[in-house]
Amino acid sequence: MRTLYLAHSFQLFDIVRKWQIMMEGMFNIKLINPFYNNECENIDELKNIHTKTALTRYLNSLTTEQCFCIMENDLELIRKSDGVVAYFDNPTIGTCQEIIMAGYVYRIPVYIITKKYTNHPWLISIALKSGGQIFKNRTEFKKFAKDEFGEKI
Repeated sequence: MRTLYLAHSFQLFDIVRKWQIMMEGMFNIKLINPFYNNECENIDELKNIHTKTALTRYLNSLTTEQCFCIMENDLELIRKSDGVVAYFDNPTIGTCQEIIMAGYVYRIPVYIITKKYTNHPWLISIALKSGGQIFKNRTEFKKFAKDEFGEKI
């Protein structure tokens, strides 16, 4: 079973979580979701953030130590993964940093799912140089996952 880090923006928190659970149920993959697997953040607190204002207030409340803890935990999860799946329809600073670290520093495959940015030079370069790919949507990635990782029996 392959372990893939799941990079995505906080704004897609619920959508990506549902997709993660569905994918893990169908294919021989484990998707590590940093919002659920980060020892530095309180998942119950994150689940109660429903507006940009609340997210901004949360981010502004973090101490420097908490920021370091979150980032180091995410990087450790990436290092332990076989690759990164980046859901890139609503790109954020964090998602960009995660794919750069995975592709260029840790040299693990980066699989990018994006509708809008399939021809962006940075994304093409990161995906292809890392041994990953770019997908126009989740359906394309789902077909790839079936072929690459196999279906659960």
